[in-house]
Amino acid sequence: MSKGFDIKDYALHETGAEFSVSDPAVQYVFDRCEQLCRENIQRFGDRWVLKEGAKYNGVWLETQPMGGEMYASRNMEVALNNHLIFMNNQRRDGRVPGMIRYAPPWMGVTMHYDWFQGDFFTVSAMRMYYLIGKDKGYLRRLYDFLRDFDDYLWKYRDSDGDGCLEAWCIWDTAEDNSTELTANGVHATENGAWCGETPPTDHGKMPYESAAYMAYSYSHLITLHRISVILENGEEEEWLNKAERVRERAIEYLWDNEKKAFYDRDRNDERIDCFTQKNIKCMYHGLFTQEMADEFIALHLLNPDEFNTYLPLPSIAANDPLFYLTKERNNLSPEVYETVRRYMGGDMLDNSWSGPCEGLTYQRSIDALLRYGHHAEMTDFGRRFIENLYREKRFVQQYDPFTGKASPGDDGYGPTMLAALEYITHLYGVDYACDRLTWSSLGDGSESVFSQKLFGDIYTLKRSKDGCSVAEKNGQRLFSFSAGIRIVTDMSGEVIWVYGAENRTLNAALFTARGRYSFTAEPNCRYALSDDGIRLAERVRCDMV
Repeated sequence: MSKGFDIKDYALHETGAEFSVSDPAVQYVFDRCEQLCRENIQRFGDRWVLKEGAKYNGVWLETQPMGGEMYASRNMEVALNNHLIFMNNQRRDGRVPGMIRYAPPWMGVTMHYDWFQGDFFTVSAMRMYYLIGKDKGYLRRLYDFLRDFDDYLWKYRDSDGDGCLEAWCIWDTAEDNSTELTANGVHATENGAWCGETPPTDHGKMPYESAAYMAYSYSHLITLHRISVILENGEEEEWLNKAERVRERAIEYLWDNEKKAFYDRDRNDERIDCFTQKNIKCMYHGLFTQEMADEFIALHLLNPDEFNTYLPLPSIAANDPLFYLTKERNNLSPEVYETVRRYMGGDMLDNSWSGPCEGLTYQRSIDALLRYGHHAEMTDFGRRFIENLYREKRFVQQYDPFTGKASPGDDGYGPTMLAALEYITHLYGVDYACDRLTWSSLGDGSESVFSQKLFGDIYTLKRSKDGCSVAEKNGQRLFSFSAGIRIVTDMSGEVIWVYGAENRTLNAALFTARGRYSFTAEPNCRYALSDDGIRLAERVRCDMV
């Protein structure tokens, strides 16, 4: 094995997270998720990985690099392996396996290059650079991996040369049993895993011109730009310009400026009129501009008729003509219903991207919202998700958007648990990403203690019943602050930004070695400390108030 693709090539530090809270519901969810996540750690040949879990005994490109990085706060080895296993098995032409499975004794570790199953590798892979101590060798290997992967996409997945990347089958989209696809003659299982580098010609209306694939490429290119800045290789502007061209083409071709959302197009260049969660995928990867994100969230994510249902974030808007929850509850016309039933797979009850709320969408929504400064919305969705997990006490792939009821699928679905742990961290704890710590005090009247071990230090956030929280490093007080805000610091605890993170205006306080600050914290507003006090640095639209 080439040096740099084995866990032994890196000096990893020990991590670990501990949490206690007086709210029994939150404590239950945290403890159960910790237990189930540990059960998803499995040895794949010569390396330990965190598999997707439940009935998915493998690592998928759509879930497990992202999931591995989220789990780095508990186990660095599996976090890095969830990336290295894909990097080590990239083909010479740049193609990456969409799924890797382990089936001893006869099959062993098996790579699947038949489909992509989405692409949620890039953001987390860049974060791993910081988590493993800024290893430049890793960064150079990541650079080559992303460059070759993106080259492959543009060589083969723009088959008509129109400047827009394509999805070729349902499993390419990772939206199994989506009525957006089945209603257009795309079979959920037959030809679901399209092989090779020749586009389909008789598979419904595939290829699709895909907003998600444009987002994947944008993410590759903007990350290559960031790597180039760090490595000082002189290619910074080239990658930035390519990224902007991809974004401009996606907006020009797939963005509906009246409806304020991305829509795919079919092989005949006709728009696919189905309003899905793929916009959250695009936000996660940064394809939206700030204005686009603000409008999409206000008009759609917060709309109770669309995505802000009893349990938010259905996979297709609740009022869309192609919304399908069950045979008895759907919006399909009789003609469309017959078409959909003809092309559905056999696991609609526990694997359908046609209506249910998916744990994987919740996992993606955290970074999708925070990337654009929508802290209040993330706080609200997270609370409701955790409350529902406690009511159901089952950690499955999907849930009913109108009742919150868990699907009949297997317990222990990784993205659901990882999303819950990440949301809890952003409500009560300390999160790390790219040399920054985010301290959050958003619980409701609960006492809590959250500790995170990183780089040989222990960062602790203690919250009292009145909402006052004290931040510590190795037992030494750094600062304290009132409930309802998030604080971003460097690793020494020096405050960089303060965010209003609730859906209402609050009287807030922050006490640091520099001084005492009292201010009004408005939703989604970012504040900076100065010699004259605290000042507003940025205001992001919030339509929850």
